[in-house]
Amino acid sequence: MYHNHHSHSYYSLLDGFSSPEELLKRAEEVGMTALSITDHGTLSGHRDFLIAAKDTKVKPILGLEAYFTTDISDKRSKKDRGEEEQIYNHLIVLAKNENGLQNLSKLSEIAWNDGFFSKPRIDFKTLENYSSDLVIVSGCMNGIIAKAIQNGNMEKAIEYTDWFKQVFKDDFYMELQPHNPLYRDWE
Repeated sequence: MYHNHHSHSYYSLLDGFSSPEELLKRAEEVGMTALSITDHGTLSGHRDFLIAAKDTKVKPILGLEAYFTTDISDKRSKKDRGEEEQIYNHLIVLAKNENGLQNLSKLSEIAWNDGFFSKPRIDFKTLENYSSDLVIVSGCMNGIIAKAIQNGNMEKAIEYTDWFKQVFKDDFYMELQPHNPLYRDWE
């Protein structure tokens, strides 16, 4: 099975370029059996994605690249935070089924209504409260675990990883991406 768990449509402003239909068409062309849509902070592309998926053999997986923070009530500005502490990080959240989709929708609602500070954010407590039937992927280089490693704080990286493993068990995955320009010659 060949699939993608982290993709952005044009609903991810300044990041995605393709429509959900174009993403599915390309996925089918290259033989993917499943494709997720994980736009930044929004579920807006889900409807178009599901409608377009009906005309393909590609299984649609609904998700979100959430803006994640340790505490959504923390409204300190970037200058008031420590050098290593960010206002938000990225985290991939995928729905496994209808219940997971309801939890994903609830997370999005809370992020926009209660967690909004620069971006619609969720935190550990919120994610745990709505964790049922979700798959979590650690996120790109702006993920909370990757940032801790990048900042040389392996203790925090291990603490965060252990939390995700404890809450999501076998439904937590580490995302790996090539990011060093020296290794991009293969492209």
